[in-house]
Amino acid sequence: MLGTLVNAAAIAGAGLAGLARVPDLPFPWQRRLSTGVGVLTLALGFHVVIQAAARVPGNALRVVGLAGLAFFLGRWTGGMLRLQQRLNRLGQFSSRQLTDPGAAHAPPVGSEVFAAATVVFCLSPLAVVGPVLEGLGGDSRALGLKAVMDGLAALSLARTRGGGVALAALPVLALQGTLTLALRLAQVPLARFQGDDLLCATAGLTLLPVALVVLQVVRVRLADYLPALLWAPALGWWFRLD
Repeated sequence: MLGTLVNAAAIAGAGLAGLARVPDLPFPWQRRLSTGVGVLTLALGFHVVIQAAARVPGNALRVVGLAGLAFFLGRWTGGMLRLQQRLNRLGQFSSRQLTDPGAAHAPPVGSEVFAAATVVFCLSPLAVVGPVLEGLGGDSRALGLKAVMDGLAALSLARTRGGGVALAALPVLALQGTLTLALRLAQVPLARFQGDDLLCATAGLTLLPVALVVLQVVRVRLADYLPALLWAPALGWWFRLD
């Protein structure tokens, strides 16, 4: 759970720094840092896929092929369920509470700010993909990258919206920690048909559109890809890679 602990600590620490009026990084440095995170996310995605495939000697191509199939089936399923549109409604609530210019001059309501910040930090693709990689492979790098982005956001938001932003570290710890522990327990049954490696490979593919959004290359409906993480073990069990 190292990645989740680092993520929660980054939100809490940056939120407290924002309350203490610590200034934001200069905008050019923010842009460089964001670009660096995007490039590292892209590289991590490819590395995770290659690493997962290499753990299944003789079936590497099947792992990559099934991961790709899960990726596209997940995108289709997410689009059918309109996951991104549903999350956008929560995002609109968060935007009103945290970034609306009029709200910044109003007295912040702690519970609403806490709820809005929780949406921002918990309902991102990395909040799911990160625990998958950490729970199944002990890889906390995705959550480390999320910690950087969440920390920058918490520093800026806490300055105007108050301590509810820092408290959002608690649901992040609860959600991501629970997912990590659950996947760690599920690793043994998944490993019987290489479902753990297939799930890691699919998670790596899911990092690629995240990187494109961070780099501002293209706008992607990221939440629509999350069902791929359910398709991956289902396909692994059906085709039995062993």
